[in-house]
Amino acid sequence: MKIKSSTRLILALITVFIPWASFAFAQQQGQSNVQAHIENIENGLLPPILVKGDPGWNIYERMDTHGVPGVSIAVIDNFAIAWAKGYGVKDVLTNEPVTVNTMFQAASISKPLNATAIMKRVQDGMLSLDADVNDYLHSWKIPDNEFTATNKVTLANLLSHTGGTTLRSPQSYAVGEAVPTIQQILRGEFPASNSPVTVDMEPGRNFSYSSGGTIISQLVLMELENKPYPQIMEELVLAPLEMTNSTFAQPLPSVLKDRAAAGHSGGQRIEGKFLIHPDLAAGGLWSTPSDLARFAVEHQLSALGRSNKILTQKMEEKMMTPYISDEYGLGFAIHGDYFEHFGGTRGFTSLLFGHKTAGYGAIIMINFDNFALVLEILRAIAREYQWEDYLPEPFEIVSIAPEKLTRYAGRYLIEDDNVVNVREDSGRLYAERAGRTPSEIFPISDSEFISKQEPTRFLFTEGPDADHDTLCIVSRGDNKVGPRIGEDKMVPYEYLMAGELDKAIESYKAIQRADSSNYSVSYERIYGLGEALWFKRKYEEAIALLIVNTELYPNSENAFRELAVAYLQIGNKELAIESYERLLELDPRNRSVAEKLRKLREDK
Repeated sequence: MKIKSSTRLILALITVFIPWASFAFAQQQGQSNVQAHIENIENGLLPPILVKGDPGWNIYERMDTHGVPGVSIAVIDNFAIAWAKGYGVKDVLTNEPVTVNTMFQAASISKPLNATAIMKRVQDGMLSLDADVNDYLHSWKIPDNEFTATNKVTLANLLSHTGGTTLRSPQSYAVGEAVPTIQQILRGEFPASNSPVTVDMEPGRNFSYSSGGTIISQLVLMELENKPYPQIMEELVLAPLEMTNSTFAQPLPSVLKDRAAAGHSGGQRIEGKFLIHPDLAAGGLWSTPSDLARFAVEHQLSALGRSNKILTQKMEEKMMTPYISDEYGLGFAIHGDYFEHFGGTRGFTSLLFGHKTAGYGAIIMINFDNFALVLEILRAIAREYQWEDYLPEPFEIVSIAPEKLTRYAGRYLIEDDNVVNVREDSGRLYAERAGRTPSEIFPISDSEFISKQEPTRFLFTEGPDADHDTLCIVSRGDNKVGPRIGEDKMVPYEYLMAGELDKAIESYKAIQRADSSNYSVSYERIYGLGEALWFKRKYEEAIALLIVNTELYPNSENAFRELAVAYLQIGNKELAIESYERLLELDPRNRSVAEKLRKLREDK
């Protein structure tokens, strides 16, 4: 039987068209599914505690609530970038939109990239994780002291923050300000603004987050390679992973400045657009979520032995395994099957998060110092893509008798400086603690309440009468019980917020005299309370807390440095000078402080 030529042509066209049409349809369906995922996430931002039936929040509404100008997101699914998108503006002065190519300061996300480069050189046999780091250093060495007498600091210690080294946070400098070299940072020499990096606890014993340790590892790489650090990172990490929108160059080269977001803090754009981070390995990376997603995917594939652009599967396993601490490996924080790293500096916040082997994750970067929004977005992504064992089970809210709510209202003394104020309003309960914004608490039983804003439960126990009721605060496995107290009893924080600084200081000192280890008067807690108030633009109260730290810790250089910086930020040069003078008394050889004082006195 003969087939006409026209019929053969039709059959041939059908043969070509059907597969093409199927491919086009599948592609269209895939795009439609991605768009549906994006829209669900944009309208599904979630609080830390979930409640059955609660709708999610809209991303633009939450950006407005938190005062965040711009957001950039990249989502990883099935070992690839599923989608990336920008929101808002990269600079409130120009209103230029955030795009997927807008660069953000990644801050401490620099650390896992640095660790990856170190691990590459360990893999190449050029470095050892277990050798004394001083064996690799020439221009500066870790000073020996009583803490290094038994155990020396190793690269494994530095990458896992178990080296006992000082300098917790990366140091930053204003545009136009003198910037120190890495050796000056480590020595604490002018123009560095930090004290010398030393060891203040035995290496290999405990986890203690240290940017100083990361800076030491940077010097190891630089002296090994005999090259500038940005070039080393370009060759070992950025170029192999085609991270073309990333650089460790500080200051940011002029050719890249137009692509960079401006940092915003306390409701204002940072003067000069952003700060400079000379401690490159600890906080100098500029990047995009898409580039960091390529970095995360490579680690995921390497963990499965499916890619070795930088590390072998064996070396990847070392990097992703907790070392000494249960929650930190050699470069990443480790939580079960997940790896992550936060980044935060003045004006920028970021998060890299991924599953070790399942091929999903997300990178979120914003041009504002606010972790809350970042986590709200991450939870929305986790719910939409059904991440395993990430989100908590939702609670079910119950109804309780109005008289119960009235009974529970009152003041409860949980710690020496922490009164929980519980008030009832229109059939709802609200709780306020020191340094926290008042939030509604919701009943999940007759006596147990939850907050949606934090993983905390409130358990009320009725006594023989209301005066003998107690409240138990349960947070992250820690239980604190406190009695009801009267309106006339005030704690130090309440004195401070009422403008009675002298009473606050004396009350704090009384607690310290009774027990110097009391957390209520710890340096970190007082500073944290001040920082929270500063972000709320309550500058007077924030500075009052910094003053408290100088009173409780009169020999602390950090206390006076932080107070001086705060005074400068509100434009009070005279009080800044007083704080710097006290700092110079504590450390007469600090040329950086002496130079700041000279300039401030000239500008008066």
